[in-house]
Amino acid sequence: MRIMISIIGVGVLGFGGCVGCVKLIGNSNSCTWCNIDNIELRAHFDIPATEPGSNICIKDKDDGNSKTNYFKIRTDTVDMVRYVDRNSFKPVYDADMDLSVFGKFPKIPKITPENIQGYYYKSGHNTGKGKRTHWLAIVDKNSGDLWVYLKYKEVQPDSGVQ
Repeated sequence: MRIMISIIGVGVLGFGGCVGCVKLIGNSNSCTWCNIDNIELRAHFDIPATEPGSNICIKDKDDGNSKTNYFKIRTDTVDMVRYVDRNSFKPVYDADMDLSVFGKFPKIPKITPENIQGYYYKSGHNTGKGKRTHWLAIVDKNSGDLWVYLKYKEVQPDSGVQ
């Protein structure tokens, strides 16, 4: 009986530790600690292998509730056509997006009629408990440039709604 209780106890503690770790990463808005994992949990898409040293994250100093990221995906190891399809990115074509949030970077999305066919986006918002986030991601499937903007929404204490 003791062995059975010990096995169940270890299983419960292990599961609880995993759940706690995922919640800790999901609730972080740090640019340094588990940044990529935080983006993947909140925006629901994969960030694959990136070029060493290409990851740039800028946290908004005014409100502290948003961060803007730039990644250079390794196009030599990642099939960009499959990446865009698998992560449900949509063609930019006629999308009306505010790209000014990426103006903090030296390299920003420059979408023109000549190169628009290479740009894809994904945007949305989570309204679930503890993960209220609005995001916008732009990827250039030809170059592997990926920009991600996340805005963490505060929960109103009165109503529990943002």
